[in-house]
Amino acid sequence: MEGIISNSNLFNSIAIVATLIFGLFLVRKKVIDSELWGATVTPLASIIGSGFLIVAPLLHSVFGKWAPMGIIVLLVLAYGIGRVIRFNILYAEGLEFSSHSFNLKLEKLSQIVLGIAYAISVAFYISLFTSFISREFGIDNIQTMKWITTVTLLCVMGVSWWRGTKGLERIELIAVTIKLAVIGGVLAALASFDIATQTHWFGHDPIKKLTFFEKMAMLAGMLMVTQGFETTRFMGEHYSKNIRIQASRNSQWIAIAIYILFIGLTCPIFLDFPIVELNETTISQSLGRAVSVLPLLLLGAAIASQLSAALADTIGAGGLLKEIIPSSLSINLYYMIVIGSAIFLIWSANVFEIINLASKGFAGFFFLQILVALNLIRQKFKGVKQFISILGCLILQAALIFVIFFSIPAPHS
Repeated sequence: MEGIISNSNLFNSIAIVATLIFGLFLVRKKVIDSELWGATVTPLASIIGSGFLIVAPLLHSVFGKWAPMGIIVLLVLAYGIGRVIRFNILYAEGLEFSSHSFNLKLEKLSQIVLGIAYAISVAFYISLFTSFISREFGIDNIQTMKWITTVTLLCVMGVSWWRGTKGLERIELIAVTIKLAVIGGVLAALASFDIATQTHWFGHDPIKKLTFFEKMAMLAGMLMVTQGFETTRFMGEHYSKNIRIQASRNSQWIAIAIYILFIGLTCPIFLDFPIVELNETTISQSLGRAVSVLPLLLLGAAIASQLSAALADTIGAGGLLKEIIPSSLSINLYYMIVIGSAIFLIWSANVFEIINLASKGFAGFFFLQILVALNLIRQKFKGVKQFISILGCLILQAALIFVIFFSIPAPHS
C-alpha cells in the first residue's frame, strides 16, 4: 500500500494529461465536422452512457475474476444483434406494404416495444446522473435523490421544448466529447496503477456466492449496457444507409475496445480494494481509493455520459412515438411524453431494477427485429449462406428469450 500512496501523484498526473490529450484530439475540426463521426456519436452516446460507469462493479461483484469473460459474452451477443440491425437497415427499410405486410406489422410492433424501452432507459440514465452528483455532496436520502432526478428530467424537458432536436443533439455532441476524453484518462491511469503495483490479475472473488444460473440471469439483466447501436435504424432523415451502417459498426467496435480494457484493467483494483457494497457509485468509490483524482474525472464522465445517453434515447423515443402515433403535433410534444414516462419510472423502481426492465424491453425489440431479418434472409440468401444466417438468428433469439423471461437485477445494497 505504501507504494500505491507514493505513486499517487504520478497516477493523477497521467490521468489528467491523458484526458487533455484525448480531448484535444476529439475537438479537432476534422473530427467535429465529419459526417460519419456525427452519425456515430448518437449510438456511441447510448452504448457507453450507462455501461462505462455501472458495468464494472456489476460484473466484478457477480463474477469476480471471471468478470472479463462476462463482458465478452455480452459484447458478442450485442455484436451479433448489431449485425441483424445493420442487415435490416440495408434490406428492411422502404418495404412495400402489399408484398411485405407481415414484416411491416413486425416492424411497427418492434418500434412500440423500443419506444417503451427508451423511456425506461432515460429514467435509468438520469437516475445514475443524479446519484453521482448527490453522493458527491453527501446526499444519500432516496426521496431527496428522486426529487433531484425529477427536477433534472424537467430541465431536459425544458430544453426539448425550447430547442427541439437540434438543441438536444448539440448538447449530446459536447457531452460525448467530454466523456470519451475522460474515459481515455481513466484507462491510462488504471493501466499505470496496474503496472506500478504489479497486483495479481484475476484473483478476486464475487461479493456473494451465486449459482451458475443466478449469474447467467444477472448477466442477462445487464444487456442494456451494450444497447445503443440500434439508434442508427431510425436516423434515416439525416444520414444515408451506408453512413448509418458504418456508424453502427464503428460505435460497437469503439465500445468493445473500451469495455474490454476497462473491465480488464479494473481487475487488480477490485483485488486490492474489494467491493463491500454494490450501488450506483461503487465504481467511483473503489477507483478513488486507487487513484485519488479518478472520482473527480468519473463525476465529469457521469454527468457527460448519462446526460448524452438520456438525450440520445429521448431523441430516439420521440421520433419513434411520432412514427407510431403520427399527427401534426410538434416532435417536441413527443419528447414531453417520453420524459413524463421516465419521471413516473424513477418513483417506481431502483436503478438496478430499471436496468433489468430496460434490458427486457430492448431484448423484446431485438427479438422482433430478428424475426424481420429471418423473413428477409429467406428471400435474399440461398444455400449455405442462408443456413448459417438463419442458424445465427435462432441462436440470438434463444439468448434473447432467456433475457426476457429469466433475467434478474443484481442485488442493490
